Amino acid sequence: MNDFLQNITPYQSIGALFVIAFTAHMTLGFILNSIAKHTSKTKNQLDDHLIKAVSPPLKVLIWFSLVFLSISVFKDQVKILVSVITYIDTMPIFIITWGVVRMMSGVEAYLIEKDTQIDNDSVRLFSRLAKILIIIAIALTVVQHLGFSVSGLLTFGGVGGIVMGFAAKDMLSNIFGGLMIQMDKPFSTGDWIRSDKFEGTVEKIGWRMTRIRTFSKNPVYIPNSIFATIPIETPSRMTNRRIKEVISIRYDDIEQLPIIMSEIEQMLKKHVDIDHSQSLRVYFNHFNTSSLDFNVYAFTNTVNKTTYQKVKEKILLSIAQIITKHKAEIAYPTQTLYIQK
Repeated sequence: MNDFLQNITPYQSIGALFVIAFTAHMTLGFILNSIAKHTSKTKNQLDDHLIKAVSPPLKVLIWFSLVFLSISVFKDQVKILVSVITYIDTMPIFIITWGVVRMMSGVEAYLIEKDTQIDNDSVRLFSRLAKILIIIAIALTVVQHLGFSVSGLLTFGGVGGIVMGFAAKDMLSNIFGGLMIQMDKPFSTGDWIRSDKFEGTVEKIGWRMTRIRTFSKNPVYIPNSIFATIPIETPSRMTNRRIKEVISIRYDDIEQLPIIMSEIEQMLKKHVDIDHSQSLRVYFNHFNTSSLDFNVYAFTNTVNKTTYQKVKEKILLSIAQIITKHKAEIAYPTQTLYIQK
């Protein structure tokens, strides 16, 4: 057996290694496909994401082994390959790190697809932070393995970080603004928000900017630091919609005003679409120039805008019917002229 190995040329060894790597690649692919077919029949989709995540790194690891062993075969003939081996022997660490990052992305995709109480923006944020921390930790470990001083690198990084902080303070404020949005949750993706400067639906909360789609369908990109300096209203999180109307009748109908307001109030208290746990008021408010004004104030059960408009329409028509029933009229601007003969 030893004589046989000694008679094999380096090129024959590489050929044999290629056959072994190719066979291992095909075998691994068959095994992973078989596992994927089995896991696709289960209700839990997490295993599908994990199998899909680890498949490419494992295959790359097989072919890297082929390259590494091939270089080892020729290292006695080509001296420079000895130095090459010294540096590439850390590649499996990066390949494994790649696999871990892909697995974290698979878990992230699973949590986003699954209907859970975890906010999707929070899942994306913490997934990205975890990936960055893992990559930095692995990179520092490899640098230490290659003989570089990690403490010196960190010291230089600290000084450089101060310089970069002054140079990119706006960018950093936007990044921290994004973190505050994720932590405080004033709004989430899909929410309808508005302020004095913009109004629309949140499409994406990024590291630096938040993309909002206005009701005219134009995208607006807002730096995250802006949200720390302006008040933000989130109408999509409202619990009720408000009906707040001023109804005006003629001065000639002042005697009917108390009974009209009383019937309107009773109508609202019996209305199935009005939330009776909220404030409900009907009260005389103002002697206007040509009308007697009274307020109608109530909250609907629905927050859907279309349904709210229909409910409000029915209530306003009912108010008009009550006014007409008592032979009163809704006022409109008028003037009375007294002509002296």
